[in-house]
Amino acid sequence: MALATYRRLVWRHLPVMLIGILAGYFVGCNKPAVRRTLSLFDTADCSQPRVAKSAIDTVDMYHPNGTKPVRAALVALVRNSDLFGLRMAMRQIEDRWNREHNYPYIFVNDVPFTDEFKQGVRALTKAQVKFGTLDSESWQVPGWINQTKYQEVKRTAQYPHGEKDSYRK
Repeated sequence: MALATYRRLVWRHLPVMLIGILAGYFVGCNKPAVRRTLSLFDTADCSQPRVAKSAIDTVDMYHPNGTKPVRAALVALVRNSDLFGLRMAMRQIEDRWNREHNYPYIFVNDVPFTDEFKQGVRALTKAQVKFGTLDSESWQVPGWINQTKYQEVKRTAQYPHGEKDSYRK
């Protein structure tokens, strides 16, 4: 496989995983919607609120050499057909960073994941891996979106897969 193709596949999945890490770091477990979502996958214990004495204590606690690890997960919205590209992205994340931190992975799809997908992903990491399925309501464009503007923006999108509904949901 050409190096350019490899890089495109890695860059396709890497941002989604990094967004998941950052979202978990910044949002934390104190918001009800996050608490409900995380409880579906049993990835974090949000029953006890986190209370810091000061902002400096919080920074020191969650510093890479601090006393507490950052509570986060790598979240990706993927399809069964994305296994090859996802494995390349995961391999880079594991080799360069997650093998030391073991942040869990959460993969979400609109259909159940195949056994081949599950085995292919689990073979790359020691970290916990969870698989979820979104309900059809969460997968559709919300009713409050202006459909005329949505169709126009989708039609004029100038980025990969911008015209596809499945990449916007």
